[in-house]
Amino acid sequence: MNITQNTELIERVIELSENKSTGSPSVLSDKLGVSQRNLYRILDCIKDSGIAISYSRTLQSYILE
Repeated sequence: MNITQNTELIERVIELSENKSTGSPSVLSDKLGVSQRNLYRILDCIKDSGIAISYSRTLQSYILE
């Protein structure tokens, strides 16, 4: 995965999180076309950049805090 692809995936995850429509980790990884392991790496990048993101079991979606 190159930097451009990674940036696009990060932006997509943030967009879906703002709308509370990511689904579960397995659903989100399917939407993005990446493995769950790569999804967790993307989420780590988001968190490392200072954006608070977490998974809501109630909503079954990642959300921005």
